[in-house]
Amino acid sequence: MKVRCIAIDDEPLALQQLSRYILDTDFLELAGSFRNALVAQKWLSGNKADAIFVDIEMPGLNGLEFVRSMNQKPLVVFTTAHSEYALDGFKVDATDYLLKPIDYLDFLRSAERVYRQYLLMQGIKEGKGGKHIIFVRSEYKTMAIDIEDIIFIESRSEYVRIFLEDKKPIMTLGSLKSYQETLPSDLFLRVHRSFIVNISSIKCIERKHIILTNEMNIPVGKLYEKDLRKYINENIHRK
Repeated sequence: MKVRCIAIDDEPLALQQLSRYILDTDFLELAGSFRNALVAQKWLSGNKADAIFVDIEMPGLNGLEFVRSMNQKPLVVFTTAHSEYALDGFKVDATDYLLKPIDYLDFLRSAERVYRQYLLMQGIKEGKGGKHIIFVRSEYKTMAIDIEDIIFIESRSEYVRIFLEDKKPIMTLGSLKSYQETLPSDLFLRVHRSFIVNISSIKCIERKHIILTNEMNIPVGKLYEKDLRKYINENIHRK
């Protein structure tokens, strides 16, 4: 599963480098490269791109104006030589921002973020036997995870760790919020700013802590106590 990308930059060498980085990244596909945003805009009217790597400062239609003009925005990574444009980039919901000169490691970090968002946008897929699968990118591999195998998910800055039944945790780029929005709310519950738990993996609740089936002790954050109590009250067994 590859992300179909285009690159846009009015500087020939910068465009060549950006295109090469896309070609060298195994989970990206280069669908087109353009030195003019208007030409790219025309191309997009009849073609599809999942992600766009676009320079901000360009003559005519600049990168910000180009993205704002789109009715259906793909994932966007802005490139620029000026850090002051970063805030403007995020105001149009950019996935990331790359400061020139761009080395491949910085590009790969952004590409991983794009890929993570792309996989989440595909939603949860139903696999064989009715299993519900999500795809995550970890250690340069795309991994399929049955959501029933997830015990809990922990946030670690820009990364998350997914703890599974009888397997080592998987570290992947992403936010806890994106998993909260993607995973079924009747199966998973956010109980802390740093934790989402699989409800079926809850062994017991002691004061403000949840003990899971793997004996992990998960704190319950103040902001999430109400949702946890609501779930318990709605599902508690009464004679």
